[in-house]
Amino acid sequence: MNQQTNNYQSDMAKVKGLGSSKSGFGHWWMQRMSAIVLIPCGLYVLFSLAAFDVLNAQAVINWLTQPVNAAVTLLFVLAGSYHGALGIQVVLEDYVHNHAVNLTLRILTQLLMIVMMLASIYALATILFG
Repeated sequence: MNQQTNNYQSDMAKVKGLGSSKSGFGHWWMQRMSAIVLIPCGLYVLFSLAAFDVLNAQAVINWLTQPVNAAVTLLFVLAGSYHGALGIQVVLEDYVHNHAVNLTLRILTQLLMIVMMLASIYALATILFG
């Protein structure tokens, strides 16, 4: 770190080695990585389902019984849930200024993300393994 940048930091920031955004880079990076996973998985699911002559529940279930299709769909749903939770967290941090409400909504968002992920895993496991 150069000396000029160091002059603008608080003593605590100098000790911890953190900038003003603290862990913002990690959050930003994970949102970008989840978006990169979503692109090919989403395109695969979209084009695979669009290729059906008739799109009904039984056709989708039959399609999901193929391990590759189930794996890509599960990856898409998990990455989408995680990416959405990260995006909601940013909105809450930016626009909800009451700390207690912000914390409560962030915890609820994370719990909802976990429930969505577990429900997706259960649904696909049920389809694959009966």
